[in-house]
Amino acid sequence: VHNRPEGFLSMVWPTFITGETLGAHGWYFNKLWSADDQCLRYVDPSWLPIRPFWEDLGPEVRAALLDVPFAPPPGADFNGVFLNGWQAHDDFGQYSVPADLLPELRARHGRPAMKPEIFGPQDTATLERQRHEGIASLNQFTEVVLDFLGRERWDLLVAVFGGAHRGGHYLWSLDEADVSGADPEARRRLEGAQEELYVTADRALGEVVAALPAEARLLVFSLHGMGRNRGWAEHFGALVNHLHARGRPEAAPKQGMVYRIKNALPWEWVRQVTTRLPSQVNHRLVPLWSRRMLDWSKTKYFGLPVDLNGYLRVNLHGRDAEGIVEPGQEYEALLDELTADFLALRDLRDDTPIVSAVDRVDDLVGRDAPRRRHLPDLVVRWTDSYAHGSPGIRTPYGEVRLDPSKPLPSGRSGNHTRHGWFVATGPGVGQGQLSDPVDSVHLPATLMEWAGVRRPERLEGEPLKELVGGDAGDSPPA
Repeated sequence: VHNRPEGFLSMVWPTFITGETLGAHGWYFNKLWSADDQCLRYVDPSWLPIRPFWEDLGPEVRAALLDVPFAPPPGADFNGVFLNGWQAHDDFGQYSVPADLLPELRARHGRPAMKPEIFGPQDTATLERQRHEGIASLNQFTEVVLDFLGRERWDLLVAVFGGAHRGGHYLWSLDEADVSGADPEARRRLEGAQEELYVTADRALGEVVAALPAEARLLVFSLHGMGRNRGWAEHFGALVNHLHARGRPEAAPKQGMVYRIKNALPWEWVRQVTTRLPSQVNHRLVPLWSRRMLDWSKTKYFGLPVDLNGYLRVNLHGRDAEGIVEPGQEYEALLDELTADFLALRDLRDDTPIVSAVDRVDDLVGRDAPRRRHLPDLVVRWTDSYAHGSPGIRTPYGEVRLDPSKPLPSGRSGNHTRHGWFVATGPGVGQGQLSDPVDSVHLPATLMEWAGVRRPERLEGEPLKELVGGDAGDSPPA
């Protein structure tokens, strides 16, 4: 499985949910830029609606949708049960349909084992908690899924296990954590924690498969892979500020007071507060600190939140509420300049490039894509080198120095990779291995074909012929 356009791997679930690609749904990160408000906002169907494919299943299809990340509540005509936020890695609130399902599950299975993400610097204690919660959540969610399988026969059941994902970010290795105080036994346990999580996930899958009806079709997938965190994205904000000021700190746009305070607080302090606040409160804080993030009257461009690649936004007049860069020649010249500046970045260790490509989003989704105004203007993709241990970055305007002895600020030793995988079996599913990767946008169309529902025109994908008996994908959309 792969996702397009390349460079947007932070949030791949909306493509699966909607059956549409990025230009149509616009959800590329959990926080998006609101051009009208000149601030960041958490993605929310109230201001950026999306239509999940299950809204077109029809009342005759009985569905169970369990912890699909970033899934909005289903409409009134939905026939089935819906659970969100039980053990999802990403915070998108917690709710269920019917409303009394959540308290019922808590009574039967206990409170959710997955707690809010421990983002930021890691040590032995936080990694131990990440390991414990990952394994506990996989085991607990297996019981939840088996509970639903035992209740009735479903036409469609989608269940997403988030524990292995969380562990992949923080337990991939010990390179980005301070484990100097770990005893030998604890160190061995943590060094094997990610493999332990994957073994637990495999065992969970086996139990679920064993509980399925013999004639069931089964699709197991991961929308992206996981690998070592290259880490350059964690210095993207500093690089953007350095390039904007052309290496002169006094020329950088002035930051707002709330934003300065936020950045000055140690991560350990911040997460003690944010992990205890309701998700709705955390979401409301984002516009507060980002609305006056910078002096917009002097800011031509700025970095957006990232976790893998770099996302850069031009403060464009006529599009952004306080934009100052004129469309046309000035905008195009600025993109050319920024592309050259990013491609010139070099690792001070060995003078090798750290940027492999700079993509214009207009080239990726089209200038007239429905949700283009919510997307960045440039995507900076890194080379296969790693920021860990680098003393700094050479730029066209001087050097950005790094401390090679410090772990990455996020504490994430693992991060997303472009290619995921899927395995399918059941009636009509072909044998063998596909020769080429498939786009994830085709998965919801395939599920609709399995459910016997004709796909609507808005779905960009088609049923995968290898999974639906050969030629079902040739039928036109409804």
